[in-house]
Amino acid sequence: MEKITVKRKITSETIRISQLKRFIGKDVEITVKEKKTGTASSGQPSETHSADGVLAEFANPSLGSEEENIWTRIIKEKHGDR
Repeated sequence: MEKITVKRKITSETIRISQLKRFIGKDVEITVKEKKTGTASSGQPSETHSADGVLAEFANPSLGSEEENIWTRIIKEKHGDR
C-alpha cells in the first residue's frame, strides 16, 4: 500500500492535491487529522515538533564505523592537535 502525506492549512472546503493524480481510478482511504501545535502540558515540545528519526530513511549502515569519531577527526584536521 502506497501512502502520501500532504501538510497544508485548510482554507476552503475544496482542496486540490496534485499528488493524487497517480491514484485516479483506484480505491483509496483519505484521512484528515488536525495537527497539534504548541507544547504538551509537561512543558516539553509536542510529538509533532520532534525531529527524532526524520532522516532515518537516508541512513547508510555501512558508514557507521566511519562516522563514529567524525567530529573529533574533523576538528583535528581543521585545528590540529592542541
